Amino acid sequence: MPVFISSLKIAVGVLMLDSFTLYFASIAVMTVMTLLNFLTWRTNKHVPGTLLYISYPLLLLAAIVGFALIGKIPEKLAITFANSMMFLASIVHCLSLSQFLNYRGRGFKFVCLFTAASALLLVYFTFFQPSMRSRVYISDFQHIVEAAFLLFVFFKYARKPYPNASIVYIIILTLVAASFITRTIFMDRVAQQDAILNPWFDSLLFLNSVIAPMFYAAGMALLCNERRELRLNKLTEKAHKDLEIRGLFLSTISHEIRTPLNGILGSAQLVLNQTSDSRNKAYCEAIINSAESLNLLVDKVLEYASLDQHDEALYEEDIEFKTWLQNLCLLLSPLAEQKQLKFELACNIPDKACYYCDQQKLRQIIINLVGNAIKFTDTGTVKVQIDLINETQLDHTLKVSVLDSGPGIEKDEIDYLTEPYIQSSAGKEKGGTGLGLAITSRLLDKINSQLEITSELGVGSVFSFNMTLAIGELSLVEQRHQSKDYLTGLDVLLVEDLDLNQKIAVEFMADDEHKIKLAKDGKSAIELMKKYHFDVVLLDMNLPDLTGQQVLKTLKRVEHKNQRTPVLAFTASLSPDEIKEYLALGIKDIVGKPLKQEKLRQALSDSQSTQTASIAVELIDTLYDETATETLTSSFSIDEVSSIYNEFILSARNKLSRCQALLEQDPEQCIKLLHRQASTAMQLGFNSYGLALKKIERRLLDKKPLSNSLNEASTLWQHSLEAYLRYVRQGLG
Repeated sequence: MPVFISSLKIAVGVLMLDSFTLYFASIAVMTVMTLLNFLTWRTNKHVPGTLLYISYPLLLLAAIVGFALIGKIPEKLAITFANSMMFLASIVHCLSLSQFLNYRGRGFKFVCLFTAASALLLVYFTFFQPSMRSRVYISDFQHIVEAAFLLFVFFKYARKPYPNASIVYIIILTLVAASFITRTIFMDRVAQQDAILNPWFDSLLFLNSVIAPMFYAAGMALLCNERRELRLNKLTEKAHKDLEIRGLFLSTISHEIRTPLNGILGSAQLVLNQTSDSRNKAYCEAIINSAESLNLLVDKVLEYASLDQHDEALYEEDIEFKTWLQNLCLLLSPLAEQKQLKFELACNIPDKACYYCDQQKLRQIIINLVGNAIKFTDTGTVKVQIDLINETQLDHTLKVSVLDSGPGIEKDEIDYLTEPYIQSSAGKEKGGTGLGLAITSRLLDKINSQLEITSELGVGSVFSFNMTLAIGELSLVEQRHQSKDYLTGLDVLLVEDLDLNQKIAVEFMADDEHKIKLAKDGKSAIELMKKYHFDVVLLDMNLPDLTGQQVLKTLKRVEHKNQRTPVLAFTASLSPDEIKEYLALGIKDIVGKPLKQEKLRQALSDSQSTQTASIAVELIDTLYDETATETLTSSFSIDEVSSIYNEFILSARNKLSRCQALLEQDPEQCIKLLHRQASTAMQLGFNSYGLALKKIERRLLDKKPLSNSLNEASTLWQHSLEAYLRYVRQGLG
């Protein structure tokens, strides 16, 4: 023990500095700590405890000045003032940190009571029974209690939320507590006249007024930084959670609105069909128009909300890009044709280039951009252009541009177009939700790209983005004929005038990577067969200008490149006499409507072999066939399927009325309209109604009297619609 004490004294002696030098050093440190605490408070004004913490170094500074004045003013006054400031600084230190850490336990009250008791004892041993040793003990115990309390608070309440600041405070508080405990245990009896010269006094003064303040200032700054970081993390987490809740809310509400909305549309259509009052008809039409607008808005809001709600990873597939893009543009071309716009695709990449990409997201981006271009372009051209702007051994960078000859966009509006619910001047005139480009921008973010917009008023606009795609590991062309079940990659001519059947057939064939050219009438089909060779022709037997039979007879009389190309009849007319007629004309197989993917796939595969076609079309005679929805949802989203049904339901009665009007005026047009309606009805699952329309069509073709057939069909449509509405209500339940 004596050896240990001697070594400790030697160490203390080494650290010992001149007392007056220590005082001035302490004053300088306290001044700097005050400035640092002030700056910390200035940037964290709303954090509890930071303002009070500024007074801590000021009180310590006053205590040091008091100790420095011993011998220069009455000693008892100097000692009392210095220790009072020291004790008050201790309480301020504990209070400010308790406020910061939101500590409300009994520990702080104990510290205050102990400090008050220490102050009374200090007065007693100063004025009534002067004892330097007792005063030192009282001061040491008070510092030990302060350090112990703060260590307790930091270990229990601050270590996890404020790890770095806790390390700083725990180190210095442990050092302070250990030093005062050591002085209490090992310091020799101190005489009043040499107290200032004692090594223990100087060493504790150096620790408590030079070292500790630097740690405390750094510790408070760290506490504030970590508190700010913690608050930012909580705000970020809350923002993400709020975003998820908002997305979930919008998604749920949108679904809940849209499902009964279909019921409202159907019910309004039923009332419209049954009423003869012109006023009621006007009200029903207003309900239907309003519901359609609401349905469009709900669809867009749901689509936008789903982007916020889900942060799914990219689902990248190896596809032959040019073929995929051509098939996509086939789906979009009817939109341009309706407005008599020229729609072009310029794909300046290698023909057989295969890339990994997220088809679903890229498809939606291009559809949104092209749909916008067609919407705002009244005359001229809409063009999709793909350019290869950079290539390496592992990936290619493509620039996708959608160009239009629309009215153009004001320069000051371009920066805001990708914000939700923001529309340009032209957008406000055309109407819409203002979500199309916002959705596109979000989708581009997900594929690490960005939408660029350039526009000139009166000339048109260009919407473009760059994307880097990894080159496919295997060429799809090489893989095509390795399938054991069915063929892929055929060159197909699809001759079909009905938009819905076009979309379904193209989607089904695109799944198998067939290259498709589209003709909407017989004359266009003949011209395409003169210019191109196809592996198979899928021919609708009832076209706007020619029947399928007339197309085949014309082809026998003209030169074309498809003399040996198999032709498949794509039709809902499947009476025994019609089937015999098709086969007599050289039809290889019949793909019946409603279209089923497996039947189409099998027919396309059989067309390339010598196998005899198996002509079998099963159609259940039912008011509403629920399996039709499953067929559609395999190729279309729920929103798209809902829109298809809404469009058909809302137009069914008017088209039936038009058939009634055309029956006397233009029977040929009546037959064509009946054919289109029957085909669509059966594709959507209204089998009984579709078959009834086919029978009426057949009777008209055979020039037989109809009697009351159209009125019966109207009644049958009412029952079919009621069956569909029951199915919708079951979905609601």
